[in-house]
Amino acid sequence: MTILKISKKMKKIYLLVFLFAISLCHSQDFEFAIIKDTDGYVNVRSSKEISNNIIDKVTNGTVVSHFGPDGNWVDITYKKNNQTFNGYVYYNRVVSLSSLPSIPQRIVDNDRIILTKGTFSIEITTAPFVKSNHSFTYYKDYPSQIEKIEGKEFYGTDGNLPKLAYQNISITINGVTTKVPYNGISNLYEPNLTTTRVYHDVTNQSLYIETMNSDGAGSYVLVWVI
Repeated sequence: MTILKISKKMKKIYLLVFLFAISLCHSQDFEFAIIKDTDGYVNVRSSKEISNNIIDKVTNGTVVSHFGPDGNWVDITYKKNNQTFNGYVYYNRVVSLSSLPSIPQRIVDNDRIILTKGTFSIEITTAPFVKSNHSFTYYKDYPSQIEKIEGKEFYGTDGNLPKLAYQNISITINGVTTKVPYNGISNLYEPNLTTTRVYHDVTNQSLYIETMNSDGAGSYVLVWVI
């Protein structure tokens, strides 16, 4: 059995949100993956060839997304310094999250999911969205459509009032529990607990919580890195 070693202060929780049109989200080729290379990083190139076209370097463990290989190459999307970038890397330098050991779902209710394995336990709960607890900014040209909630761009609806919100995400490892901070879930709406998957990367000592949410029109996919 693999045990993730952690201190009393858990690793920082990162949130990566990738927003796509619903037709792309349902593409069978779409995947989240992580970079794995013996050099500890990969060169990102502007085109599918080896020439003077290196535009960036991405380190091992970085989460990327893609829609499948193109020969020996794959066009990845990734985030760095809160900006989104694209480029080509060798396909054998990416490892799909779904190929990593998973933490199975044990309990799935309407407002709660629990995933456990060994010393790992992840619990996610949802609650109805309460309009009176929030402030809204509306589009000037479409005053019935919400542009921002609490001054932030939000995900899950196409300008409509959300119906459901994340309430809590807690992760327990070896008896030590931490929670995803409020700003890591505050603008993510219409959660779909049944699509939640958790993967464990032994090499990087990381957990990846992946899900796809929507109200039918505002579909988005995301992954928390812990």
